[in-house]
Amino acid sequence: MKPFLSVFALMFFLGQTLVFAQHDHSQCNHTVSFEHSLISDTLDAISYEIHLTEVNTSAQTITANTKIILASKIDGLTQVTLELLDLTVDQVQVNGVSNTFDQQNPFLYIPLSQPINIGEEVEVEVFYHGSPFHEGWGGFHWGGDYAFNLGVGFESDPHNLGKAWFPCIDDFHDRAFYEVYATVDNPKKAVCGGTLIEVIDNGNGTSTWHWKLNTDIPTYLASVAVGEYENVEWSFNSMSGSEIPINVYVRPADTAKVDGSFQTLVQVLDAFEESFGPYAWERVGYVGTAIGAMEHATNIAYPHFSINGNLSNESLMAHELSHMYFGDLITCESAEDMWLNEGWAVFCESRYREILYGVEAYQSNMEGRHKDVLYTGHITDGGYYAVYGIPTDITYGNTVYQKGALMVHTLRNYMGDELFFPAVKAYVQAF
Repeated sequence: MKPFLSVFALMFFLGQTLVFAQHDHSQCNHTVSFEHSLISDTLDAISYEIHLTEVNTSAQTITANTKIILASKIDGLTQVTLELLDLTVDQVQVNGVSNTFDQQNPFLYIPLSQPINIGEEVEVEVFYHGSPFHEGWGGFHWGGDYAFNLGVGFESDPHNLGKAWFPCIDDFHDRAFYEVYATVDNPKKAVCGGTLIEVIDNGNGTSTWHWKLNTDIPTYLASVAVGEYENVEWSFNSMSGSEIPINVYVRPADTAKVDGSFQTLVQVLDAFEESFGPYAWERVGYVGTAIGAMEHATNIAYPHFSINGNLSNESLMAHELSHMYFGDLITCESAEDMWLNEGWAVFCESRYREILYGVEAYQSNMEGRHKDVLYTGHITDGGYYAVYGIPTDITYGNTVYQKGALMVHTLRNYMGDELFFPAVKAYVQAF
């Protein structure tokens, strides 16, 4: 019975952490963040179709319209509520008909002429423009002739910043499908998550790049990057039997550095598949950005300085790639549960080293993190915390990243590899 019970225990423990965030946090000693709001309790976003009709890198503005298919989770829903931060709404249509709206930044309230009931869908299209929000790290950024988004903010609370560039239900657990049509000046490219469907030459010095993602994601994992990129492409033979394309979009001057900086990428993919099961996404993608890194689904924002021709940032490459399992495929229910994303990704920084470079490399890396947590974790985070129920001002702190990794390491050693890794594969499949 031990194998069954141990696997079940890990599945139950990890599964419950995804569920607990829905429960009453009134007894907690920290502020409950906005993702516990009523928006995704009453509405489910099924799909987003984002049209960036202009990305003006000189004026640092965008003009766009987003079509959202929404399903009601309650009977008698009379209003659609969305989030859109610092951008001006020009028009709203509901099921193709012009509709009234009330914009109170960051909320957009759209009354429905007829109430809808559980499971019934409504199509809302929002037309908007302006200068998108960004903080020191997250949001929609500009850098010369380049523009890109980073889906979360360290300073913003709540952290989710899908709303920086499109109207949405902006929390960690509302998942939807995405298509992006981005019109940019030639010779710029627009790089987004998913598969490039087509590039339309508009005959006026602009082209429209159409991307479609075949797996549903929360808002913070949607992405766009605009600039004069070159695509360095190869492929990966997955254990699933599929040949998965790899695309690394970089500045033209950085193309010669890609081979050196990503020389172990396929080996790291092999290591993660061996550990956690088949890679589940339609492509592997990185795109060079002025700052980063950020695990946008199939289109990882990756800082230009990390594409330097050598492996000095190999662990960063692996960390962000591991999020395709922990964070993108399995997503935390709320910011208070971020260790399910980041703690596991930090553990993966040690795990890939073990497979590529040997068990001593794993142990050395993990022992360094253990020392860091014991000596400084309580100082940098301002107290001793459990990994679950973390205050939102330290969502991206030492406890979540380093102590979270030690939690995974401890689970592994408690169970033993013959139980731990099959259990993690089952966890990935189940959630």
